[in-house]
Amino acid sequence: MEPTTTGRFRVLDRRPDGTILLVDLAEATAAATGENPDADLRPIAVTPPAVDDDPETDAPDLDAETADTIRSLEPGYVVEAELAWDDSDAAFLDCTITNRTRIQYADGVTGLFEKAQETWHDAQVAGEAMNSAVTYSTGKEPNGVVYVFAKQDPPRDLFEEFRTGATPIEPLIQRVNATHDSDDAVDTDDAASTADSDADDPAERAVFVLNPADEPFVVVYIVFRKDGMLAQTVRDTYGLPAV
Repeated sequence: MEPTTTGRFRVLDRRPDGTILLVDLAEATAAATGENPDADLRPIAVTPPAVDDDPETDAPDLDAETADTIRSLEPGYVVEAELAWDDSDAAFLDCTITNRTRIQYADGVTGLFEKAQETWHDAQVAGEAMNSAVTYSTGKEPNGVVYVFAKQDPPRDLFEEFRTGATPIEPLIQRVNATHDSDDAVDTDDAASTADSDADDPAERAVFVLNPADEPFVVVYIVFRKDGMLAQTVRDTYGLPAV
């Protein structure tokens, strides 16, 4: 019998070959809280379900609903899943979506927003390679956290490292969830917005990983409300699809 793993995972990315990268949230929480600073945050590469007309597969048989759920996964989603292992290869046995936070990646962006530039300037003045700052709505309510990180010399590509999990992004999301509750997810620039998440559950965030074409740093911008006006403005500005 193949060994199995059951847990909560975040979808980090879907690779061009269809492989789904998952981050173990128990490990990520242990790292973010300091309970286990050496927690293993390397992503798990999971083989997606085979298409119906592809008999050449060793993937486990799945019911149609589970297979459809897996095919619908987007970067940022949190799932409760059971994985089957064949040596180092993982495949889904079961999968349920519990949170629809979104992570979106944009390479070669221009016209970077002012707060990111200011945050990088402050990092340079302090002689630091990274910095962060809270952003605020026009009503002076916190609506996101922007992180800036110095780009690394080749062959390192920090933007791609965030996307593949070589440099973990999950601790940043965990930190925001720990310090900004669901009430912060209300976008006061949107008069019709309401916080419809349970107060005990992390809100659904919008996470943007931006690689500016003409700046020496990479940006991770975590917007508190995924479907708020600010998140949509970021998507429109940098040519990202609606969610």
